[in-house]
Amino acid sequence: MASPKGGQWSAYAGPVWSLLSRPSGTDTDAHPDDAERYDLTITPEFTFIAPPISINTGEAMVLKVPGDTPPPELVSQVSAAVARARENEIAKLVNDAQCAICGDSYPARYLLAPTVAQEVTVCPSCAFDGDLFGGYDPVRLAYDIDHLWFEELAMPAGWAAVAALLACAGGKTFVERLNDAGVLALPGTHWSDLSQLWIWLPPHSRPAALDGLGAGAGLARVVEAVEAAHPDLRERFRAHLAEELEQESDEDGRDYLVEQLWPAVIAYAVTLATQEQERPGHRPPWHVLSDSFEPGTLAGHFRQIGSSLDAHGLGVCFTLEVGLQVSAEALGWNVHY
Repeated sequence: MASPKGGQWSAYAGPVWSLLSRPSGTDTDAHPDDAERYDLTITPEFTFIAPPISINTGEAMVLKVPGDTPPPELVSQVSAAVARARENEIAKLVNDAQCAICGDSYPARYLLAPTVAQEVTVCPSCAFDGDLFGGYDPVRLAYDIDHLWFEELAMPAGWAAVAALLACAGGKTFVERLNDAGVLALPGTHWSDLSQLWIWLPPHSRPAALDGLGAGAGLARVVEAVEAAHPDLRERFRAHLAEELEQESDEDGRDYLVEQLWPAVIAYAVTLATQEQERPGHRPPWHVLSDSFEPGTLAGHFRQIGSSLDAHGLGVCFTLEVGLQVSAEALGWNVHY
């Protein structure tokens, strides 16, 4: 946790703001371990609040837990409370707008603009679609995703995959451009650290690979879990691609897998499966596989974030499209609708 301020320790963990304080304090400016201001025999208390910034949307969850709760139990309680709160917030949503590309219905505030045409707002599956022409603005898109992350507990899970793709493709250069954007808010630390990029996990039926995780987890942890359960995933990708190309997997000596984007591939597979479960009655979001990773659109975004990747090269689109299909099917999800 960060250095104590206002008589309490505080930190952000995924979609939760956590506070640790001593309930007996008489001076909110004192250090919580100051024996002259606090009764140190009283056990500190955790307070967990979601979303982390609730001034505009209100608190969807407030959970108080004794500070001496064993860590595994603490994690279990918080995860269960966050899952319930997210489910409750999703149940309240009103789909009052349509994605400008695919026409699927969402709450208007959950559709974002990937280009300077702010009136053209899209769902996560269409953020890199070929029907978006020019004026790509990934920096603003990143800050818009951050806004949802910190203020909207019910945000569509798929936006984390869009963030993962930008973060993986742009790396440190993209983080520098976010910091230099002249925006009052600071970019989330998840843009530079994939372990902090929060991935909402399917709330109901899950593959064994994700069984040990809670309501969500950092992307690095999710990738680790998936690859531990399916260590041959990359080879499956190569074999599937070779079959599509009607050639032996090593026939031309080229490896089309862009390793830099692999975490984003897994992010897409997991978050779109989550989104499918959380939006029953709506079209599953797997239409992202229908030309929604358009090379020209990806190239426009990659230029803006300072990526060295060649989006027009076969590797990028093969990695995203074939990799996503292979990963999702390995995890037991049907992507064919």
